[in-house]
Amino acid sequence: MLTRLAAIYVSFIRGTPLLVQIYLAYYGLPKILDYIHLKYGFNIDVNNIPAIIFVYVAFILNVSGYLSETFRAAIQSVDKGQVEAALSIGMTKWQAMRRIVLPQAIIITFPNFGNTFISLIKDSSLAFSVSIVEMIGKAKIISASGLDIFEAYIVVSGIYWVVCIIVEKVMGIVEKKLRVGGL
Repeated sequence: MLTRLAAIYVSFIRGTPLLVQIYLAYYGLPKILDYIHLKYGFNIDVNNIPAIIFVYVAFILNVSGYLSETFRAAIQSVDKGQVEAALSIGMTKWQAMRRIVLPQAIIITFPNFGNTFISLIKDSSLAFSVSIVEMIGKAKIISASGLDIFEAYIVVSGIYWVVCIIVEKVMGIVEKKLRVGGL
């Protein structure tokens, strides 16, 4: 049952655009919270919840759907013989997972984790669609007031590019340390 629910969740997340998920969180979660308030009497004032919280929820749900598939594939890629060897020397399944499988799976998933993090940085521009002023929103405001459209978006693209390069370099350093066993 839980496996089926997880499969439906991952399928939904991977099959719908992040922008739609942001809209569902921004417009749908307040309705759900209002229903919970009315039905069960929880004191939830939806109007006091900042819009950014709903965007964070959408991002968390989106990234967790993608990373769950990444981790599943990485865990399945670890040779079954290693688990069998661990069990044969008396380790429990949990010990084999913790000591043998997960350390290897983390190294396997790390490059994809970095790519997902960089995508999340760039996807933060979608927050403007629900009235959160981030870099793209600020560029739109600046360009509307002074007609410096091209310059505003060049600056924003440069900022995104520099931030992504920094994240990429840091992830590369951490990945090298992980592969050597230095962390």
